[in-house]
Amino acid sequence: MLEHSVTVCGHRRNLTEVCLPSKRQQDFAKAAVSCSVVKGKCNKTIESETTLTIARHKSLIRMLTLEPDLTVSEISEKLAVSQATVRRDLKQLSEEGLIQRVRSGATIAKSLGVQPSWIERSKVANAQKRAIAKVASHYIHDGQVIALDVGTTALEIAKQIQLRSNISVFTASVPIAEVLATEYPMIYLIGGMLRPREMAVVGPMARENVKRFHFDTFFLAAGAWSLDHGFMDFSIEDVEIKQAFMSSSEKIIAVTDSSKYDGTSLMSIAALSDVDLIITDNGLSEKDRKAVSDVTELLIAEELTEEGN
Repeated sequence: MLEHSVTVCGHRRNLTEVCLPSKRQQDFAKAAVSCSVVKGKCNKTIESETTLTIARHKSLIRMLTLEPDLTVSEISEKLAVSQATVRRDLKQLSEEGLIQRVRSGATIAKSLGVQPSWIERSKVANAQKRAIAKVASHYIHDGQVIALDVGTTALEIAKQIQLRSNISVFTASVPIAEVLATEYPMIYLIGGMLRPREMAVVGPMARENVKRFHFDTFFLAAGAWSLDHGFMDFSIEDVEIKQAFMSSSEKIIAVTDSSKYDGTSLMSIAALSDVDLIITDNGLSEKDRKAVSDVTELLIAEELTEEGN
């Protein structure tokens, strides 16, 4: 934090500068400051649209850091400003690379190769992930051998099938193996090198192990997805394992929430048309639903859950 002094009607005032890029600091320094005079006396108030905007931007960034993937309406309510003001703020911050616009809102901008931690991801779109997992579980039948990808959405699927018998589950995820480490179902953890941050098994040994087996269905998760770039992820090592599972599976079902749609990540996994079905939540707009449905089959989890399917 930096302190600036300005003179208002002969009074020296200290202003705390927002921790934003240098251009924003220059805007702050150049802000027009004024004060109202009542009966010839300065009331020592500083009125500056620029400084108020910068302060609001600082609050918005702090808010998104603590609560990723807020919607425009949620930000508007928390900051007590109009949604039009929020959209202007998001546009400016997005252009400066401080945030990333997502469907109906924004999140803190992240480098393409930097994956959010497991804890961060476990706090995002939990209701949507549970709904997606509930629908996905209907595509798992007795006698099948399935493969579950790594990630928090796939973990929700594991929770749905904890008490299912007569199925076999293969995974490269240690957390998923722990959830399923009961009498049912039969769980196989792929051997290989452990990637500690994700608690996932990766590397050449893991790829070769996957290739030895054949699966009825692979439930694919992704860090981002879009029409142009398909399914993407942050880790090259994880992508290699995902692709190995895809090559060994009769059916591929992608399970990914709508907040990741139109996002971008480091490496492409596959095109949308390479999967048999995409299960997502109802945060996807009607226009995007139509576009995705033209490429592959699409199911909206909440709608199916509400109908009791």
